[in-house]
Amino acid sequence: MQRAAEADGIPVNTVHSVVIDTPIWTKLSGSGERNVPIDPKGVAKAGVPLGRVGQAQDIANGVLFLASEASGYMTGAEL
Repeated sequence: MQRAAEADGIPVNTVHSVVIDTPIWTKLSGSGERNVPIDPKGVAKAGVPLGRVGQAQDIANGVLFLASEASGYMTGAEL
């Protein structure tokens, strides 16, 4: 039995970003304290393999790749 994506020729991929430098970090509060923003650099250093905060362009580049013909054989992948 073919999977739906395979039968229709539709590649299915997902993007799971981690710590990206966006304004949301100024809206979140750390350690349960009010109005104390979370430091994204500290979060990235502790939990991101590269040890740094990503940029929106990093995610955009991955999405552009998935939308391009270069990723034609990729399906079921996570970036």
